[in-house]
Amino acid sequence: MIRRLTRAQTIALGCVAGLLGGAVLTRTLTAFNPQPDPPGFGMVGIAAGQTARLNIVNLGNGPAALPPPCRVDLEFFDADGNVLADRAVAVKPGESASLDYVASFVPTNTTDAAVVNRAEIRPAVNTATGLLAPPCRTTVEIFDNATGRTSVFIPPPCRLRCGSPQP
Repeated sequence: MIRRLTRAQTIALGCVAGLLGGAVLTRTLTAFNPQPDPPGFGMVGIAAGQTARLNIVNLGNGPAALPPPCRVDLEFFDADGNVLADRAVAVKPGESASLDYVASFVPTNTTDAAVVNRAEIRPAVNTATGLLAPPCRTTVEIFDNATGRTSVFIPPPCRLRCGSPQP
């Protein structure tokens, strides 16, 4: 036996179906990235007469319970993965620390000034766990030694995972 729906029941059923369909269509979709983001900072060029500075600051200075200090190794690597400079720090809330790398170039047989007076380096911030606590932020800057003027400023990486010393 087939039962016919009244006009009111048909409208109500249509409204329910429309709401359910709308809820399905308005669902937020997110993409999956199967490749991990690159760790830490990328390479940056430094020339004769410049200094690279890797900074870390612990922004945990609010009224909430104090976070633990940011315990990190600040490092600079060359293009081959060799350590150029490093420093272990424990930055307390409201404090900061930095590591400077002043380029020193060794004369070579080439007369190409771009090769003799420039190098590519990579800053890295390493922790025991590979994660940087949220109140801790890092930046990199390249400045002129004579004037102190910053020529390059690199904001913190988008993710919280720290870099590794391997190239």
